[in-house]
Amino acid sequence: MTKPEGPEHDLPRLIEVLDRYKVDYLIVGGAAAVAYGARRPTDDADCVVRRERTNLERVAAALRELNARLRVAGMADDEARRLPIQIDATALERAGMTTWMTTQGPSTF
Repeated sequence: MTKPEGPEHDLPRLIEVLDRYKVDYLIVGGAAAVAYGARRPTDDADCVVRRERTNLERVAAALRELNARLRVAGMADDEARRLPIQIDATALERAGMTTWMTTQGPSTF
């Protein structure tokens, strides 16, 4: 497994921010398995979020607090920071599934 460029994964902090914004979400995949005690290496958090507009607005606010920037295949994290991405409910609605690098490490929503 190739380790993603960027900060170390901090699942407790990511959960704290999502909970504070009252995001309706589930953590799935490897991060969920680790949270339940599995000894499986994982470098990101896969989050399934309710796709209603008010919840996507809360997701966007949480992503902004976490200084999120898109993870783009073939693009360095430093380059991705410079992309003119508007993080709001409309962008999240249109994109469907998105992959981000945050101050808490990589996450998929």
